[in-house]
Order: sequence, then structure tokens, then C-alpha cells
Amino acid sequence: MMTFVLAFAGFCLAFFLLSVGYIFAHKMIKGSCGSIDDIGEERVCKCEKPCFARRMKMKREEAKRQKEQMNRDLGIE
Repeated sequence: MMTFVLAFAGFCLAFFLLSVGYIFAHKMIKGSCGSIDDIGEERVCKCEKPCFARRMKMKREEAKRQKEQMNRDLGIE
């Protein structure tokens, strides 16, 4: 019984430390291979409209592409 209590306490401590690290770092939890962003998926869910943060990211990426295209058209590197 003592082994079970110690193992349970160890798991509780590990989850507590992981949650504290997540709360203070504000980073998305990733697996050993990275996250969904690393494989280039546009959307994970099948939502009709992406969330606000995703829409802002898409707008920034589009503005960056437009700026690069305009610089190429003007011959600016």
C-alpha cells in the first residue's frame, strides 16, 4: 500500500510541476515531435472560421508575403 501512495504522490507532484511550468511559460504543450504547427496544418478543427489568434497570424503572413512581392517587383532586396 505504501508503494501505491508513494507512486501516486510522485505522479501528483509531476503533474503539479508540469502545470506550474505551463502556467508561467505560456507555451503550448508539445510532444517529442513538436506540435501541429510544425507539420504545416492550417487548422486542426473543422471550424468554418478560424479563431481570432489564427486569423491575426494569417493576416500577418499575408502582409509579409505582399511586402516581399512588392519588394521583388520594385527590385529591392
